[in-house]
Amino acid sequence: MKWFIRRVIKKGKGSIQVEEEIHFGETLTIGRAANQAIFINDLRAALEHARVVAMGSGRYRIESLVASGVRINGQFEHTATATAGTQIEIGNLRITLVDPPKDFEAAVEVGLVDKSEVAAREQSEALPQSLAEAGMSKRKWSWALLAITLTLGLLLPLLAHYVPTFRSQIKNVPAVGLNAWETGPLASAHHTMANDCQSCHGTPFQVVQDDKCIVCHAGTKAHADPVRYPLPEIAESRCAHCHRDHNGDTGLIRADQELCSDCHENLSERVKGDTQLTDVGDFGNNHPQFKVLLPAWDAQGRFTPERVSMDKKPLTEQSGLKFPHAKHLAKEGLKTADGVQVLDCASCHQSEPGGALIAPINFEQHCQSCHRLDFDLRMPDRQAPHGEVAEIQYLISEYYSKVALEGGYDDVQAPVSVRQRRRPGQPPASAQEQREALTWARDKALQTTDTLFQSRTCTVCHTVSKDPAATQAGWVVAPVRVAGSWYEKASFTHAKHSTMACGDCHAAELSQFSSDVLIPDIGVVGAPSTQAPFACRDCHGGERDQHLLQSTCIDCHGFHQAEMPLHAEKK
Repeated sequence: MKWFIRRVIKKGKGSIQVEEEIHFGETLTIGRAANQAIFINDLRAALEHARVVAMGSGRYRIESLVASGVRINGQFEHTATATAGTQIEIGNLRITLVDPPKDFEAAVEVGLVDKSEVAAREQSEALPQSLAEAGMSKRKWSWALLAITLTLGLLLPLLAHYVPTFRSQIKNVPAVGLNAWETGPLASAHHTMANDCQSCHGTPFQVVQDDKCIVCHAGTKAHADPVRYPLPEIAESRCAHCHRDHNGDTGLIRADQELCSDCHENLSERVKGDTQLTDVGDFGNNHPQFKVLLPAWDAQGRFTPERVSMDKKPLTEQSGLKFPHAKHLAKEGLKTADGVQVLDCASCHQSEPGGALIAPINFEQHCQSCHRLDFDLRMPDRQAPHGEVAEIQYLISEYYSKVALEGGYDDVQAPVSVRQRRRPGQPPASAQEQREALTWARDKALQTTDTLFQSRTCTVCHTVSKDPAATQAGWVVAPVRVAGSWYEKASFTHAKHSTMACGDCHAAELSQFSSDVLIPDIGVVGAPSTQAPFACRDCHGGERDQHLLQSTCIDCHGFHQAEMPLHAEKK
């Protein structure tokens, strides 16, 4: 097939130069490559941009070889069937299909696109860049929005207020009528102030200031010492930054993780290392090991409990008490005066009202039925009190003094006056006999006390030592200090974990010593043998965890923890 190509080249001063050439083949290639039939000297054109195929009878098929297509008669297309008069634009070149002259089957005319034509077309195709170009000025929009605001926010609420029928018609439509003026329900703690806006806001339409909060909450603790931690987030924050009312019963207290992590994720850097706190960002992946409160004494013997990380190995509690959990939880039970008893955790441990902590163990309620404090076989119902050494010594001494003076005590080592029966209220016959009886009573009380403290009852559970310098007849019982709350800086409630068995978190059945700390740690590798099957991270994850219970900082930690009251910080 024979193509006729006419090139129209514009010269200076409006002159035109025409060049003609012949191309053989059914396809006319167009592009920036040197082998193209029509070469385009424009970087906007691809090396092989398009082609035109002559189909005979004055018909052509135009095909784009690039994803963006080619402009055909002003429209971008990928393929099209065309006839004479069709214009193709690629870059700065315009190719027009024309009727072929004699002896030719196809013909095109090639020329440059006029720059003014391109500018005019770009301007006509440009989208509006401002409201004015779109036919709507800012002023018109402002008046329109003002009218809508006044209608919804003022006119309709006024009509609803003064026209009961209109109010009933739109009462269920949100943000319309009187609903537009409703600020939202108060928290239940503030419901008594629902009709007294000035009690919190002071000046109408003013945000709540801290001095209004402190009127009722003067005793609330601050979060941190503002002198030691001069952080803008603390010094410049208002109470309402975290406590936003008019959000219903549960909307007053902020509970999201960012409340704490915004500062504590890089706290050591913020305060330049002046803190013993560890950076914390997320419970699931950025939280230190727990610290438990363990008994301790200073050099002067004063009780000064200390917080110890559960990473410390071995971790022991020096409570001053001897108590093997494993023995008391034996599956075969314990032999007691009332027969064999099988104990479980609930036999001794009951929750306090509310379920947060475990109530303290009471000897008379939980221990005395098995660990009786008998001290005289002749009086099996008589028991020593579970108390101070001096109190025990006084009661035993009083008991034997009474027995000695009343007589009738069957003991071959006792004087005759003590063994002899007498009528009630009748003392020994002579002063000598009275002295013998009281001397025996004193020696018997000391002997019984020594046996009670040294080799029988007390040493089963307590560490007992003899100190001649002590004021209580030489016997010293190590004080018992059992943690009532293991986490001084956190809160934990058993009530929310009632679906768990005690053994899930506390491996008491494996514990042979009272020094074992039976508190689950956060969940780390290398837990001690007394650890239970579950650690906290086995169930609890961070705020955005998709597989575990989502837990935030405020679930375990209170925000107001400083020693100083809030009003002192805000002065």
